[in-house]
Amino acid sequence: MPKVSVSVPHNLSATEALEKVQPALDKTVKDFNGHSMETTPGDNSADFKFKSMAFTISGQVRATDSDITVDVELPFAAMMFKEKTQKAISKNLTRALES
Repeated sequence: MPKVSVSVPHNLSATEALEKVQPALDKTVKDFNGHSMETTPGDNSADFKFKSMAFTISGQVRATDSDITVDVELPFAAMMFKEKTQKAISKNLTRALES
């Protein structure tokens, strides 16, 4: 599956950054009519999976003390949404980290 990867720099601790971006990820999922979000927390990271338009989409968010990265595995049939997905993730993460 093709991968979308977005990294956004920040000046927070990894834990704080991860806490701040969780609502942004939830918003991004809702923006794409996503539902049934499942999250598995890790050490300064979280794996996630949700359904959108009959697709199951999975990914991971990882935080360090300097940036946060979101990787999303898109099904081939959803490739037409790749650029839109990257822009939405970047915008929502940036807003969350700046607030």
